[in-house]
Amino acid sequence: MRVNVLSYEPAGGWILYDYAARLVEHLQPHVEHASLNFEQLPGFDVTFHVNYAKFREMQVHGLHATMITHIDTPRKFGLVSSQAQNGIWGFCMSEETARRLNTLTGTEMFVNFAPPAMLAAEHRKLTVMVAGRVYGDRRKNEHWALDFFKAFDARDLRVRVMGAGWSPQVDDLRDNGYEVEHQVEFERGQYVEWLKGSDHLLYTGNDEGALSTLDALLHGVVPIVTAQGYHLEQEGPLITYVTHEQLMAVAARLQHGLQQTNAMRRRLTDWDGFARRHVEHWQSRLVTLRAAA
Repeated sequence: MRVNVLSYEPAGGWILYDYAARLVEHLQPHVEHASLNFEQLPGFDVTFHVNYAKFREMQVHGLHATMITHIDTPRKFGLVSSQAQNGIWGFCMSEETARRLNTLTGTEMFVNFAPPAMLAAEHRKLTVMVAGRVYGDRRKNEHWALDFFKAFDARDLRVRVMGAGWSPQVDDLRDNGYEVEHQVEFERGQYVEWLKGSDHLLYTGNDEGALSTLDALLHGVVPIVTAQGYHLEQEGPLITYVTHEQLMAVAARLQHGLQQTNAMRRRLTDWDGFARRHVEHWQSRLVTLRAAA
C-alpha cells in the first residue's frame, strides 16, 4: 500500500502539519510507502487529506479519506456531507461525532480514530530525597532506605541524597542502574532546590523526628517517615510506617502507581497503534474497491 498524506498547511505550520508529519513517520513500518506532500499525486493507493476543509475535488484515482475536526457551522457540515455522499471516508476524533455525522448524512462513511497526544510520552519517574548524615552504628536505619529504593524498578526512580556517610548505599544503587544525585556537605540553596523538585522525602530514623519533614510539608512534598515523635503531630499529608514490612508496602504501592501512570502515558501517545488502525481500515476498503472494479 502506498499512502500520500496530504497537508494543507505548509512545512513548519501549526498543529495540522505536525499531525500529518507524525502520522507519516508511524505509517512507514506498516505500508510499502508513505510520504507527506502538499498536493494530490498519482501513484498512491490512498490519499489522506489533513484535513477535510480544503478538499474540494478528487484529482487522482484511489481511496480518499479526510481528517474531520470542528464541524461547527452549516457550511462545514455541508462540505463533509457532500464528501461522504461521494465516497470519501471521514476519520473523526470521537465516536460521538462519527455517530452523529453518520446519522445526519444518512451514510456510514464516518469512523472514529481518536488521536494520541502530539507531545512525546515522557517516562514518569519518582524523585525521593534523603537529607541528613548517617553513622556507623546504623541508628538511622539506612539499610531500610536502601531496601526501599531497590524495591523500585531502576527506570522509575531518581534518588537525591544530601549528607555524609551514604557512599556505600549510593554506590550500591548506582551499580544497580539507579539514578542518584549525592552531595556530602549540606548546602542550603541546593537543599531547597532538590527538595522542591522531589515527590517525597524519606526518613528512616526513630529518634523523635527529622526537621526536614517540616520543610517537605511547607514545600508541598509528601514525607515518608517513621510513625514516632513529632512526625505524629504535623499537619499535612504524611505517609507513616512503623515496620520494615510497612515501608516495603509503601514502596510497592508507589511502584504500582508509577506503572499505571506510565502505561496511561504510553496509551495517550501510541502513534504506532494509531497509524496501524488507519492502515487496517484502508486495507479492508481497498479490497472492496478492487473487487468491485
